[in-house]
Amino acid sequence: MSVESPEIPEQAFQCERCGAEYAGGEGCPICGLLRAPVACEDGSQTNFRCVICEAPVCGSEPEGTRPVTCQLHEGIPVMEAWAQVYTTSDEIEAGLIVQNLQSEGVDAQLFSQKDGIFPVDLGELAIVRVMVPTWEYEGAIEIIRAHMDTSGEVSFACPACGEAYEPGDTACTSCGAPLG
Repeated sequence: MSVESPEIPEQAFQCERCGAEYAGGEGCPICGLLRAPVACEDGSQTNFRCVICEAPVCGSEPEGTRPVTCQLHEGIPVMEAWAQVYTTSDEIEAGLIVQNLQSEGVDAQLFSQKDGIFPVDLGELAIVRVMVPTWEYEGAIEIIRAHMDTSGEVSFACPACGEAYEPGDTACTSCGAPLG
């Protein structure tokens, strides 16, 4: 008879910087504060890592409780461990992208100004954002780019018949129409 060992619950932590509670991991997934310093390339140490790629963020200490990002990801809007991967003014387009990301195993959500989550900037008209967990950002961007044509339009389906197609296909396998 085998005896199963009891599951040991992950230790819970509360971030000293943003107050978020999280379990496991080396640091806060919301703001990027590490529980223990890590080495930088120049020999110094940092207490922060990028919330998207987890690279150490060395140099000056970030102000406030904003999520910390590296230079590569510094322009990406991040909100409570969700990173923006796509924006549009068309809620149907954004919904299709969310559905396609979800079908690829990425936890994607649609956020719009109707939700009252994002502030409205002058000049923005009904911006709809596709958001994914920060740790799924890179994979989601790869999926979106694989379905992007040369003009920057994202399409997961044939414009002629609506049949889904795989990245790299040059013609629709259903109707034969050329794909962007």
